[in-house]
Amino acid sequence: MPYVGVGIQQHSASLRSQRMLRAYAALTGGILVSLFVMGMGKLQSDRGVPLPRQETVEEIQDQIGQVLMEAIKGDNIKANLRALTKEPHQAGTKANDRVAKTIENLYLSAGLQRVHTLTYDVLLSYPDWDKPNTVSINNRFGSAVFTSKGVSDAILPDEQGAPHAGHQWLAYSAPGKVEGDIVYCNSGTPKDFEEIKKMGIDVTGKIAMMRYGEGFRGDKVAEAQQNGAKAAILFSDPAESVWMPPQGVQRGSIMKLNGDVLTPLYPAKPGAYKSRTIDEAKEKGVIPSIPALPISYDTAYEILSRMNGRPVPPEWQGNVNVTYRMGPGLRDGHKTTVDVKSSLTTKHVHNVVGYIPGQDEEDRYVILGNHFDAWVYGSIDPNSGTSILAEVARAMVETMNTTTWRPSRTMVFAAWDAEEYGLLGSTEYVEEFVQQLGGRAVAYLNMDCFAGNSSLDIRTIPSLRDLAVDVAKRIPNHLEEQVHLGRKTLYDTWVRAFPGANDQPDMKIPGGGSDHTGFLTFAGVPVIDFNMVNTTRNSYPLYHSLFETPFLNEHLYDKPDFAMHRAIGRYWAELARTLSDSPVLPINVTKIAVEMKDVYVLELRKALNSLPANPNLMEAKQQVDYLEKGAQKFLTRAQYFAEHAGRVQVEIAENPFDQRKLRGVNERIMMAERCFINPRGMPGAPENRHVLYSISEKDSYSGKIMAAVYDAIDEYSASTDKKKAGRRVAEQISIIYHSVHCATNTLKHFF
Repeated sequence: MPYVGVGIQQHSASLRSQRMLRAYAALTGGILVSLFVMGMGKLQSDRGVPLPRQETVEEIQDQIGQVLMEAIKGDNIKANLRALTKEPHQAGTKANDRVAKTIENLYLSAGLQRVHTLTYDVLLSYPDWDKPNTVSINNRFGSAVFTSKGVSDAILPDEQGAPHAGHQWLAYSAPGKVEGDIVYCNSGTPKDFEEIKKMGIDVTGKIAMMRYGEGFRGDKVAEAQQNGAKAAILFSDPAESVWMPPQGVQRGSIMKLNGDVLTPLYPAKPGAYKSRTIDEAKEKGVIPSIPALPISYDTAYEILSRMNGRPVPPEWQGNVNVTYRMGPGLRDGHKTTVDVKSSLTTKHVHNVVGYIPGQDEEDRYVILGNHFDAWVYGSIDPNSGTSILAEVARAMVETMNTTTWRPSRTMVFAAWDAEEYGLLGSTEYVEEFVQQLGGRAVAYLNMDCFAGNSSLDIRTIPSLRDLAVDVAKRIPNHLEEQVHLGRKTLYDTWVRAFPGANDQPDMKIPGGGSDHTGFLTFAGVPVIDFNMVNTTRNSYPLYHSLFETPFLNEHLYDKPDFAMHRAIGRYWAELARTLSDSPVLPINVTKIAVEMKDVYVLELRKALNSLPANPNLMEAKQQVDYLEKGAQKFLTRAQYFAEHAGRVQVEIAENPFDQRKLRGVNERIMMAERCFINPRGMPGAPENRHVLYSISEKDSYSGKIMAAVYDAIDEYSASTDKKKAGRRVAEQISIIYHSVHCATNTLKHFF
């Protein structure tokens, strides 16, 4: 719990006694304070002297929260944003090193302690800045009838006019100049390529043209390569990219895994052994072997308007003003040439980390994180989040200075480098400190950037859902029109925009695509990944484009006072403060048990029962029976443990000087979460170690529940050796059972 000293008395006239103050400082023993005051109250009431009502611990906590929220200033966030987005700053560049230094200075000036950088040597990819990538259309005589510029033109030259800022490129694309026929492949999903095969169209040796949306761009390029394409083109269809100018493109990485390409599972410290070669990475499909580039929709028009073949299915038609056709090829014998110039090189990247040490549990960490590298200026992704995080840090220290409040547990502020290339900075950090994080990290709170301005959106695991909701109910709604409709808090708008079960907003399982991934899937640390979105949850307009500059934040997404940025900062700060100050960690293990028993087991049984009857599935079905019984035991034990934790919290309030039971309760909460980490990882994906929550193989942006089990079921369906495949299904279910059994035993007093 927090330390509250003299300063908070400015806000709480009832806390008069230094003896009371010291008792509260030990663990904010609210009931001890109340008992002391009650005794004094009786003595004084016998003399006829009334005492004012004593404030509860909850009321004092609310006051601290109010002081903290008021300390977060929109003007400071705006100033931070301007300082961080002066120039394009891709990872590994000198410009990004300058941004890292700016963050370091912001953390130091805020008053964070032990501010330092952590350096890793990672494989990065860059275009030829002097020779843009292009796509051209050549007539039958080989003369170009159209060639793209390969560079997006600035709209606001003062903000977007840096040299090379407009380059159109995809990181980790193979270099090469390829001529061939185009095939339109819609969104490039596995289902889309299956449909193309059914149409009798062969993608082999062709150039796959795909539009953004419905998944990670790297998965699209990988699917095209697996289906025989010799190059890939991605374009931003107006149907998927509101506000994108005709010459705009979405940049990004097309690497398939997270972390450094050459040092899988281990930190890429300077001088570390490179256990994988570039050729091996290409053989494994970690990075593509074919050239790929993004194009604007005005360039897409030049291709689509010349396409041969049948019209596309109606649901594949986009909003470029032309009838989309499948191909292959263009009319009049025209050919398409894709020319990509790129290189791979090892570069230093630098995470920036600072601390607010905990008053009571210095070795327990609440981690707040965001990345700072960008594809161009990054005013939305990621530096909207970077600027907010720096202000949260400043406001935390200001609150400490004005109230002498201290967080009970240590707060860690982390600015990650090279996220855009594949979560490199955060993944290397997790790989380096996985043992320490497993034993000490309470939770990780991630805010990459905002993706809209309509509603809060949360991705988290069941044990943190209650916390996410409770904190949202404390944060005033920044949208005046929503307040006029009676929706006074972030929660009120959130639950209306995304209604879920049991009067809670809908909260998805965390997927990939941002820095929370390694903390959850590799280290087993509970995470909350949050942002503001539009009501369709689509990616924000101008995503990864040249046009992400402060004008966008100040005039299109937010108001000049940065009310939305401030609201996000308040939510972030209150999440962290609550996790730091709650005597019993606000992590509800019972919710995992309920989900396991009432959702996961039932869905798994349904999936197995949907398969054709086969004796080779008997072992798998028996394992589901064991898992169901184990889930019931887990739930029973979790409910008993929750009652025990409640009693301990009361005992602590009565005797705040004895924290031994409290430490034991919180230790078991943390370790129960870690039971779902399988050190061996998933088959073929050792980096995915969480047996319940991992990343979908087919869409790297999406989370998947019990992925190893369902992958085994898919393999069983496709396998001709049903006996062997059936045993694999049973084995993966048994791994889930062992994790549930571990969590049950962890919550017991004796085992």
